[in-house]
Amino acid sequence: MARVSPLSGRPLRRLFRSGHAYDDIAALLATVEPKGLCLDLPAGKGVNTEGIRAAGFEPVAADIFPREAAAKGSPAVLADFNEPLPFADETFAAVLCSEGIEHCHRQMDLLREFWRILRPGGALLITTPNILNLRARLAWLLAGHRYFKSEPVNEATYVRGFSDEGRPYFGHVFLVPYNVLRFMVRVVGFERVRVATAKYSASSLLLAPVLWLPVWATTRRLLGKLRRAGHGDLAAEIARHVLSPDLLFGKKLLLLARKPTR
Repeated sequence: MARVSPLSGRPLRRLFRSGHAYDDIAALLATVEPKGLCLDLPAGKGVNTEGIRAAGFEPVAADIFPREAAAKGSPAVLADFNEPLPFADETFAAVLCSEGIEHCHRQMDLLREFWRILRPGGALLITTPNILNLRARLAWLLAGHRYFKSEPVNEATYVRGFSDEGRPYFGHVFLVPYNVLRFMVRVVGFERVRVATAKYSASSLLLAPVLWLPVWATTRRLLGKLRRAGHGDLAAEIARHVLSPDLLFGKKLLLLARKPTR
């Protein structure tokens, strides 16, 4: 098995590295035991295949466009994550959904399917654009949209194509922030939630002197209501995640959770 480097917490490396999360995905998967099959959905062109193998798993690629998913020699099957997945219960030791959930209009159903096909003790790793970083928060305030450089969601440009079976492929229509993603994952039954990022946003770092204190104060005030309701541990975990450098400055959100053992 290839050696996988641990996640780096050094800010300069987070700022100047490439924007892709492949190494971080492999490093997070490497911490997961036991090993076994890992579903890669959507697999795209197989960009995570080598990292999955390096982390000790055997990848099973699935995608709405399976011919592209087979590019690196993994088994590739047709799977639409807006429909029931074509896998038996408790098949996989891990599931990777990298840059996919923001394209899915049935997110809770998808998470329930991931739960179904994971073995007890299995891991779910989701990566998605982080819309809680400081730059994205400012964009939402000014434009009602995460991006400064692209048009808001619309039916003319956000339907990106169709599969051979006529299934539509949407752009980043269903972006989900950490709070909502964590809620859905926990409601489905996953536990031991961990967050990370792949790369810091330079503009988010530049905004920190202006926005960090208001964001910190507002977050602490709102979570105070949760603490006073008797959920101090929950409030502390959410604060630790939301106010971490990874979520304040990170371009991507990487969320790792586990299915409990029986």
